Amino acid sequence: MIKTTDTKNGDEAPKTGVEKIIDFFNSLETNKPLAIAEIVEKTGLSWTFVRKTLEQLKEDFIGLNFEKSGNTWIAWKDRDRIAKKMDDTCGHLLK
Repeated sequence: MIKTTDTKNGDEAPKTGVEKIIDFFNSLETNKPLAIAEIVEKTGLSWTFVRKTLEQLKEDFIGLNFEKSGNTWIAWKDRDRIAKKMDDTCGHLLK
């Protein structure tokens, strides 16, 4: 991930909630399901923010899975790193 620095002080800019979630998932093992409560605990973000963000990331990123199982929401990654979907590829033509 690219880190933003303040050119005047050399300080790193604080991470956004989305960046925290992406970094958290990229540090996990592949195919290790987690409940939202555990993600909230590890990232310090709110439950509703994590749930809404994961729903959006599921649409915009490859490798991230997010679904309801019983009465809880679970998420996991199915590859080494989750990555942004590419818009300009021919992969969408494959069946």
